[in-house]
Amino acid sequence: MRVPKTPTVRRDVTIVHHSDRGTIAFDDPLGYVRPDLMLEQELQPLIELLDGTREFDGIVSATRELFGSDITAQQIAQLVLWLDEELVLDSPHFRRARQFLESDVIAAVCAGSVYPAEPDRLHDFLDGVLQSAPARAYPQNAWAAFIPHIDYRVAAEHYAYPFNALRQAEFDLIVHIGTSHYGWQDRFLLTTKDFETPFGRIRTDVELVEALRREAGVPLVRNDLAYQPEHALELHHVFIQYLFPDREFTVLPVLVTSFHDFVVSGQHPSTDAKYAAFTSALRRVVEQSGRRAIVLVSGDLAHIGRRFGDDWDAAPMLDRLRGEDYEVLDAIARGKSSALFDTIARAQDARRICGFPPAMTFLDAFAPGSGVALDYGQWNDLPTKSAVSFGSVVWYR
Repeated sequence: MRVPKTPTVRRDVTIVHHSDRGTIAFDDPLGYVRPDLMLEQELQPLIELLDGTREFDGIVSATRELFGSDITAQQIAQLVLWLDEELVLDSPHFRRARQFLESDVIAAVCAGSVYPAEPDRLHDFLDGVLQSAPARAYPQNAWAAFIPHIDYRVAAEHYAYPFNALRQAEFDLIVHIGTSHYGWQDRFLLTTKDFETPFGRIRTDVELVEALRREAGVPLVRNDLAYQPEHALELHHVFIQYLFPDREFTVLPVLVTSFHDFVVSGQHPSTDAKYAAFTSALRRVVEQSGRRAIVLVSGDLAHIGRRFGDDWDAAPMLDRLRGEDYEVLDAIARGKSSALFDTIARAQDARRICGFPPAMTFLDAFAPGSGVALDYGQWNDLPTKSAVSFGSVVWYR
């Protein structure tokens, strides 16, 4: 576990006491630390040790004097790392985050690795993917699609089905709802930054993002760092740019974090005030905009095997997994969020279906009705004894 050698709280951040709650918060005049970040007041002496005068070993020794010898270096390291992730510390992580937050664009993170970084080579690559004959058998005027974000290097051909179904779509707005793999600060994460790929810039509709914040009527975090390393939207962007090189459009991006707490409690997300307010506002804002919108939902299905924390190999489970995944895809295709939630909750989300939160959000926001399941696939990663599954569904008017 790597921690800053000399953890130091940023000099422009001060501690704020909430004595009525027994907590402390952080006042950040630059706005990088989220205002709802709170710690138990008892931890203040430990925070004050992070003043740049002690290396980590010295902080461990001083903390044990304050709190007792049973506290472990790992526990202290976890707290320090968490504070660093929350941008409280003066560190290389904070400086990278600040550079990103001060930029108006989100750079592509997959160019040059998952797909070619040169526009001509990328064009040829995507052209080859979309030439799948079976994928062209479906109508091509879909208005919404549930699409994988599996690595192109292991399953690129599976993108042909949903994106061929969008070839004749009429739109000037894309509502793009995806899994958040890296940010957990809030249920829903928005950004006003544009997106950059080798094909150029995709403009985010700042007016609609801010309208969504207002209409939701509930606090939504403004820390959009989750977008910096995220691939869930990027792997769709380049296909859209390839298919519609001359189309004028903007995007309304939404990253959705974990719904595990709903699964554990057995309560449908619609019982949560923030979820209900956000999904209702999302549909209302899009309808009131008068724009021709399509909706892209980015999510994979199961993540099983040793790489993901299971104590068994994935390969012997793949036939059983297929049947379980078909239930999930069927629930999504039926357009019923209750059916999807019941399917996931029944298994306590044991298969770690990352497309569950964005799919639920889409179904509850847009009530799309019945769709068509197009495709299903599995990536059996033999070296790690793990597997990821994925599929696609589209909706026609």
